[in-house]
Amino acid sequence: MKNLFSLKWLFVGAYCLLANVAQAQNYPQSPIKIIVPYSAGGPTDAAARIFAERLGEKLGQPVIIQTLLGGGGLVGTEAAARANPDGYTLYFGANSMAIYPFVKPADSSITFNAADFAAIGGIATSAHVLLASKNSGITSMSELVKKAKTGNEAVSYGSAGAGGSTHLPLAFFEKDAGIKLLHVPYKGAAPAFVDLLASRIDLSTPGYSAALNEPIQSGKVTALAVTSSKRLPFLPNVPTWAEQGYPEMVFPIWYALFGPKGTPQYVIDRLSKEMKAISEEPDYVKKLAAQGNVAEFVPPKELDQLLARQTVEMGKRIGALNLQF
Repeated sequence: MKNLFSLKWLFVGAYCLLANVAQAQNYPQSPIKIIVPYSAGGPTDAAARIFAERLGEKLGQPVIIQTLLGGGGLVGTEAAARANPDGYTLYFGANSMAIYPFVKPADSSITFNAADFAAIGGIATSAHVLLASKNSGITSMSELVKKAKTGNEAVSYGSAGAGGSTHLPLAFFEKDAGIKLLHVPYKGAAPAFVDLLASRIDLSTPGYSAALNEPIQSGKVTALAVTSSKRLPFLPNVPTWAEQGYPEMVFPIWYALFGPKGTPQYVIDRLSKEMKAISEEPDYVKKLAAQGNVAEFVPPKELDQLLARQTVEMGKRIGALNLQF
């Protein structure tokens, strides 16, 4: 009898495995939507569209980008977290997911957290670049620190808004270096960069993109550091913040695909398999590099661990700043 019972569950397990394989092979049967919570034309959107086009070709179904703006990314992220977990509404996330829980306004009705998402796979990595304006007189990290400590006028920096990924690197640096800077929030990274070029502000930390190459090479701005753990291949002569004596200033950019919590495992398995294959295609790698990103597939479990670890780290660092949102 015991053997019959064991045999029964062996058949059940085999049936479930075969059912999952069949579902994975049949998925998807209609277009897939990927929610991007940032402006069209920006670095996140550009990376998402390159990825979506190739994923659609691999799956044999259109993969459509849906831009949902608001709250510096909070609105689109909330919508993705509450979507039906059927594999047909996904989310193009970034390292800012680790920041969101700690920068929401106190009266916000948004409630999502990292546990509301199912990790599918990492897509690419990049970094923020610390830039100084031409008329700031700052050409090195040591000059920046010296001017902030001894200068008669405040050293200013622009960001895409308080609590965002273009604000926090320099907010963290203020604390690490023991200096005080003047934060000037904008309604996006683009207008902050325009004012940097015009020397209306001294510093900014945009995400790297190929559009920065000409201003850097022509001397319109000076690149002082990158926030990655190692130098960007696109800017080999620009040192990391860590190289210059600030080991805690590792603040990389990463892009990844998520589904709402409860997304079927066969969906995750199918998409992860295709994503890994795509990440190794020379033409795809070249297209991402043209936008300033390094193609890098991260398996679901590792991505889940990365987000959880960075969320804890950001909570501690942001809490120490006593910022008000």
